[in-house]
Amino acid sequence: MESGVVTSLLWGSVQSLITPSFLVIILLGVIAGIIFGILPGFGAAQALALLFPFTYSMDGIQVVIFMLAAYSAAEYGGSIPAILIRTPGTPSAAITTIEAYPLAQRGFPRKTLRISLTAGLIGGVLSTAAFIAAGPLLAWIGLRFGPSEMFAVGVFGLSIISSFLGGSVLNGFLSTAVGLWLATIGNSDFGGMRFTFDWSYLYDGIPLLVVIIGILAMPEAFRLICSSTMGEGADETQAAHLPRKWNAKDRLSWLEFKRLLPSFLRGSVVGTAIGIMPGAGGTVASIVSYNEERRWSKRGHLFGSGVEEGVAGPEAANNAVVAGALVPTLALGIPGSASAAVLLGVMIGKGVVPGPLLFHDQPGFVMQVFIGLIIINLVLYGVGWMGTNVFAWVTRLPNSILGPVVMILILIGTYSYRTEFMDVVIALGFGVVGYILEKIKFPTLPMLLAFVMQPIMEENLLRALSLYNDIFSVMSRPLTAVILLLAVSSAVWGYLRSRQKSPDAAATL
Repeated sequence: MESGVVTSLLWGSVQSLITPSFLVIILLGVIAGIIFGILPGFGAAQALALLFPFTYSMDGIQVVIFMLAAYSAAEYGGSIPAILIRTPGTPSAAITTIEAYPLAQRGFPRKTLRISLTAGLIGGVLSTAAFIAAGPLLAWIGLRFGPSEMFAVGVFGLSIISSFLGGSVLNGFLSTAVGLWLATIGNSDFGGMRFTFDWSYLYDGIPLLVVIIGILAMPEAFRLICSSTMGEGADETQAAHLPRKWNAKDRLSWLEFKRLLPSFLRGSVVGTAIGIMPGAGGTVASIVSYNEERRWSKRGHLFGSGVEEGVAGPEAANNAVVAGALVPTLALGIPGSASAAVLLGVMIGKGVVPGPLLFHDQPGFVMQVFIGLIIINLVLYGVGWMGTNVFAWVTRLPNSILGPVVMILILIGTYSYRTEFMDVVIALGFGVVGYILEKIKFPTLPMLLAFVMQPIMEENLLRALSLYNDIFSVMSRPLTAVILLLAVSSAVWGYLRSRQKSPDAAATL
């Protein structure tokens, strides 16, 4: 792709995204994402699942921009209760708690919040810029992929997901198999009906929205309700004091910004690199970044007592993961995280098929996504800077209020999607099953990702068979064979890794 074409796409994307309608969509997504991110345990994936039903009237790029705004804001929002009340709103914010809460308790809550906010802005913008620069290369690679290669990429993605997101490899593959089976219900691309049991509701398959809400959002609502009614998981915390008037020292000064700039940059690099890896996510990026900051810092011996570098690095890494997770999602159709899986489902629902060809066939759409992510980070910075005191109030809402409110929003959103009462019933059923599976430590994320990816795999397999006549010819194509071998290697590696982690358990098999 020539530089002039890239410049034209970039300028056109900026012009289309700074319109009032898009800015309103971004602002609403940012506010919603922050609020859901603040809720303890209610992470970015659950936030996107809950917001999904309210996007059906938007077109493809509007939905993606709105969901990306909520995704980025939820990652930042999860740091707010971690800083103020030592309760991470998202799993990836758990590392932030180590340094941020002691720093806030020493009388610097605003400073801590704004270090987190600034880190998020730098991490998000730098990682996005890196992938804009890599766009032409990804477009060139996309030309080498046909339907058989796309099917193989799907198999490779499910192999990675099953091996590394399921706790044990057996549970991961079992969960993936259930997700694939659920996705086959209904009308088949190969002809005929599958597993409908003559129930008209299932003729078109189980709606993606119902599965996403049932597996991701509904169990969290049940958890909030149970924790308020049965005392399950209760945790007494003390909020950091937020004085009404500014303390001269409770601010992020220019000198401190310059001192923390290397931490911001290191965290951005770590988050960008780890975000590309399917399944790694913000939690892994935050842990790696925190260890790096402790190793590089001259005050490494003070870590644990409230060191600013221990906030700056992990928070930059946490937010850089958002752009990183988009690369396998857009370029390969392999979600880099649970949130990216929801985003993948949204795009498929709007007729956008992710994969290597996307960068070649729809470069304008891809450029709009990444430019939109930069604008989202700028809007998030402004909202976060002004909303410090409001955020502190939201963190104090009890679960007895949050649980019913979240459940009501889920039920309204599910019903309003198609005004179909059975959608609500099925979502509740999935929610109960998902809640039970989480209690017994059975992974549900591979199930969801398999459900999202199965239609893409089936469509590409059907196209490949129509081109090459038989399955052997499809599988023996050189690039397809290499990708399938990588899938087998991933499964074997995951199995050996699980045996090394639990040798006693393996010895009993």
